[in-house]
Amino acid sequence: MKRAIRYFGAIMAMLFVTASCDDFLDVNEDPNNPADAPAELLFPAAVISTAGTVGGQYAILGGIWSQYYTQNNASNQYKDIDSYNILPTNGTFAARYTELYSGALSDYESIRVRARANEQWDAYLMATVMQSYTYQVLTDLYGDIAFDEALQGVEGQLAPAFRSGPEVYDSLIARIDEALARPFPAEDASVGLSENDIIFGGDMVQWVRFANTLKLKIFIRQSEARPAVAQAGIQAMYAEGAEFLGAPDIVDEEPEDESAKVDIFEDVTSRRNPLYEMDQSTALNTNQNLKASNTMLEFLEANNDPRLQRIYRAAGTGGYNGMDQGSFNLTSGQLNPLSVSRALIEPDAPVYFISEAESYFLQAEAVLRGWGTGDVAVLYNAGVDASFEQMGVERGGLYAFPGGGFEEQLEAIIIQKWIALAGTYQGIEAFFEQLRTGYPDFFSYSIEGVTGDLFPTRLPLPSIVSQRNPNAPQTPESITTPIWWDID
Repeated sequence: MKRAIRYFGAIMAMLFVTASCDDFLDVNEDPNNPADAPAELLFPAAVISTAGTVGGQYAILGGIWSQYYTQNNASNQYKDIDSYNILPTNGTFAARYTELYSGALSDYESIRVRARANEQWDAYLMATVMQSYTYQVLTDLYGDIAFDEALQGVEGQLAPAFRSGPEVYDSLIARIDEALARPFPAEDASVGLSENDIIFGGDMVQWVRFANTLKLKIFIRQSEARPAVAQAGIQAMYAEGAEFLGAPDIVDEEPEDESAKVDIFEDVTSRRNPLYEMDQSTALNTNQNLKASNTMLEFLEANNDPRLQRIYRAAGTGGYNGMDQGSFNLTSGQLNPLSVSRALIEPDAPVYFISEAESYFLQAEAVLRGWGTGDVAVLYNAGVDASFEQMGVERGGLYAFPGGGFEEQLEAIIIQKWIALAGTYQGIEAFFEQLRTGYPDFFSYSIEGVTGDLFPTRLPLPSIVSQRNPNAPQTPESITTPIWWDID
């Protein structure tokens, strides 16, 4: 659903934040927002802060590390990402870390505090869900993060302690459960919030489903590292009759897209999708940086998958062609850049937090593992169908659910999730899932990056954080040190 929103002016300001914004690190009040702004105005600004980062710089990082895209051999914008040469001093990712703490997370916390005081439980749930989503992205990228002592304002802890990933995960589940237990409206949020809810338009039924789907994702992410925790949590959700995003669409004759997304972008300067603005706008003087990686393109070609034409543009010389991941050092004489397809990024595309297809694949995996109830094949097919519908192409008879054992069926679910997430520019989630499951198991790299033959597993904590917070880890983890749930 497209909605006219007044916040586009702020989008580009936060998308192109430079290293100077690192000055906001460890400051617990956001100087860009008035302290007494009402929840209905703070909320869309916070959501745009999350969307600008997750749907912008992290979408580029994830798109390359999940091998949807690789750096063009005739330009160099993302060579550091494609060669895994991201250092703690990298200003780009330090700025993204800063934006999420000083912008999104701070604003969500302000809403939570005021909503709790005013018993405005619809706003409380919405802010809690989005803050939890944002925190999960951060801890999945960095591991230990500032959490319960963060965001407390000048009267709180200015050097917050860092908490481990499992501690953060447990706390996120507890926070979401506590927000769901409050007496918020059964259907529609209060008028001000409904008008400024740029995700669901105030539909509280959808917010509950989003909350449950986020919980499911948090539990599934722990499937290998803490299977007992994941199993108990998921079984409890199903026993309580939890509904998830897209659940009614399996039986609906005319299903609607029930994704959690921001769908307000237009093909107008400073109003475009953040990934498009960062990679395709005239500010970079080229829109050729992200080229099709053979890892994905060849898989789609081998399966005659029409989604290929919704993920990549035809090459300048015609047809759809990729380049090997990391082959950006080839000369133009060795590889004509115009012969390689580039990423298809639409200026008015939504930023997805959890798509309907992703929700179905999460549910399918829960059932496959014996932790949820339902038909795994039906849920798998619903996920594949939702992906094809979202990209506007026909599935035909592609990708029947395999009749083999657990690993074959899990691989089918995760590979289809990998493709679906490409269509929604959610490469960061595909990257996390590949680390967790090992699927796809055919990732490759044509040259030795700075990590040798090891793939990246995380971002290093920005050095500015360690310098300004004595309670932060003083020695950043290597980019190849697995996150705690990555034990594959």
